Amino acid sequence: MTIVSSDPSWWPFINSYHIFGYFTVAASVGVIYDWALTFGQEVELFWSRRWSLMTILYLSIRYIGLGYVVLKMLTNVPTISISDSG
Repeated sequence: MTIVSSDPSWWPFINSYHIFGYFTVAASVGVIYDWALTFGQEVELFWSRRWSLMTILYLSIRYIGLGYVVLKMLTNVPTISISDSG
């Protein structure tokens, strides 16, 4: 159930929530852009080599981090309506 309040004391909280969401999305886009730029080098240097412990550690940390960024971005996208519904 959505609660609609016209109380101005909530405005700073709503604004900070929006700003935090925008920074989260911007940081996530930066991480994904970096991953896309270096994917060719990753394939050349890691995926085509013989597997070792360091290869497994590097790839697991890289893809766990990428998954974390995507999940964090999806949970922090601003969802508070700016318009007055009431």
